[in-house]
Amino acid sequence: MHHLSRFGVSLEEDLLSAFDQSISGLGYQNRSEAIRDLIRDHLIQKKVGKSDEEVVGVISLL
Repeated sequence: MHHLSRFGVSLEEDLLSAFDQSISGLGYQNRSEAIRDLIRDHLIQKKVGKSDEEVVGVISLL
């Protein structure tokens, strides 16, 4: 099991409300889970989005 670290985030009430509305119904148990997913997605997009890397793909039709 991974060790979890805590940190605080300050947000305007309307931003927090909009965030809560956007994650409602997505199956998150709490905001922390949603924020972890957002951070993971951001890091993946940052890594994948580099235009100087060569990318190889395959399309298979059966």
